[in-house]
Amino acid sequence: MRIKTIIFISSLIFLFCTRIFSLDDFLFEPTKIDEYLRAEDFDEDWGVRFIIPDSLIEPVTLTSMGNAIYGFFVKGYPDSIINNQVTILYCHGNSDNINRYWGRVEYLWEMGYNVFIFDYQGYGKSEGSPSGEAWFSDGNVALDYLQSRIDIDTSKIVFYGWSLGSYVATYLAADVFHPPALVLEAAPASVTALLHDAGLINLPGSYVAEADFDNEARIADIGCPLFMMHGKADDFIVFERHVPFIWEKAVEPKQNLWVEGAGHDDIPEILGNSYNQAIIDFITEYVLNQ
Repeated sequence: MRIKTIIFISSLIFLFCTRIFSLDDFLFEPTKIDEYLRAEDFDEDWGVRFIIPDSLIEPVTLTSMGNAIYGFFVKGYPDSIINNQVTILYCHGNSDNINRYWGRVEYLWEMGYNVFIFDYQGYGKSEGSPSGEAWFSDGNVALDYLQSRIDIDTSKIVFYGWSLGSYVATYLAADVFHPPALVLEAAPASVTALLHDAGLINLPGSYVAEADFDNEARIADIGCPLFMMHGKADDFIVFERHVPFIWEKAVEPKQNLWVEGAGHDDIPEILGNSYNQAIIDFITEYVLNQ
């Protein structure tokens, strides 16, 4: 992850010096595939166990900005007492495609939740190209799809944003529809904060980026309970440079879990069963007990 951070920062510096490209070009790192969920396409570091029965995995195709985008609706673990009561709208990060995040879907499925995960435009099999506008459009379309289903409780759709996907989850909660709860994991404060990480202290994100990515500005308007998780050893979205700016502006009720020794993408592995229990406890308190 440190090498990735250096490359990202170097790109920003080049961008600042040349002013040729938009930062949007560097925010997104999609990989294209011609089929999903083939075992040979998975990196062992992703921790995918292939534990969800095929009968519970429903492929979904939607249209966003005229482009087909692809996702999967996963029905909750059948033996769970909370099966089908809560649905997670999962907004994944800026790299690869759905395959990269399937292990996260498995965690949430084991907790007993339905999960809907989708690929942004330009990711996986999805058509089009990624941009801030496209990400927000894709999130809107994904939410509309869930709200149109008659087999789930649409009053219990929880938004979950991981890394740069937190921009989409927070945007949806603040600007589109107040969910019963919002979960943010490894969330950056804003594009401006990312530029500050690169040493461009006085440069606003709008100088180089069209994407309106700003968790710090939106977090006070989400209108629901917030649960934030962040690794204290995250060297990509550095805790001290991002988390306080979001957390201090968030209103109650809010809960946090700052994980010692965890990096950008290993919180579930570091916490073990405590990761599952923390999410279950939060959703039970603020969604199921309301």
